[in-house]
Amino acid sequence: MHRHRPSLSLPLSYHSLKDERMSPAPRIRVSAGPNLSSLQPLHINGPPLHISSPSWEGSISVRLRDYPGLKEDEALEEGSTWSISFEGRWKESVGAEEVMFGNVWEKPIKSYLPYGTSAALRFMRYVDPSLECDLYADKPWALSPLFATLQYMSAREHSPTEPLPPFKPDSFPEDLSPLLPSSDASSLVGNPAARRSYFSKAAHRSSTHLTPQHLIRADFSHGFINFDSLSVSLPGGLSFSLAKYWNGEPVVFSCQRKGTGESWFVVSFVLEGDTEGKEEGEGKESEDVD
Repeated sequence: MHRHRPSLSLPLSYHSLKDERMSPAPRIRVSAGPNLSSLQPLHINGPPLHISSPSWEGSISVRLRDYPGLKEDEALEEGSTWSISFEGRWKESVGAEEVMFGNVWEKPIKSYLPYGTSAALRFMRYVDPSLECDLYADKPWALSPLFATLQYMSAREHSPTEPLPPFKPDSFPEDLSPLLPSSDASSLVGNPAARRSYFSKAAHRSSTHLTPQHLIRADFSHGFINFDSLSVSLPGGLSFSLAKYWNGEPVVFSCQRKGTGESWFVVSFVLEGDTEGKEEGEGKESEDVD
């Protein structure tokens, strides 16, 4: 069992449907597509959504623990509460150094950042030295190299002229051997932590390329969100309520090109609930982010 790493992923969750003392549960609406202008509904714990664009083709699945519809053979592993997984191929050759993954926002979030954000970011950068972010920008972002941040990742050769196989999020091997020199690949097979460490180095990312012949299967999953209390708990004792700081904007996970923001695929989470009384900056306890 691999230890989960914390991730810089902000508000998305729902209240427990089992606790009648709590307010009505907000509903999560998930959508995905090649970019924010071409989103389609994606059903939580439902069939994967197929996406095709001139630059990327594949299927994406979102799973949430304790949410209706989760199949036994697609259950999240112990310690995980949510997952974004995908299988697909790039339609053009692209270097691993160019492929980033993480959160992007269309509007400022600085008024909603909780006290302790700077400490959390310092910890994140210790865990993921390749993390880059600007949470105080007009359009905030927090991105890491895809190869250095995913929980599980594998590659296999697949003819670009053949249709993609059906995607089922039931298992996620760790093996990037088709992309790597044999001398490096053998030490990384079955070891996600070693792969993340390997690709935290820019030189390794620069020498690794995805081509249309490579089918990539990957999972991004974590357990730091407490669904029952609608809160985040990070190592080091930092925890805070999502309900207090959520500003009503979608939380978007984007796989995009470094520097340009050109997206290969995006997954958008919207928490639909009672936001009456939520004013700009309400509950602000933010601090400067280093």
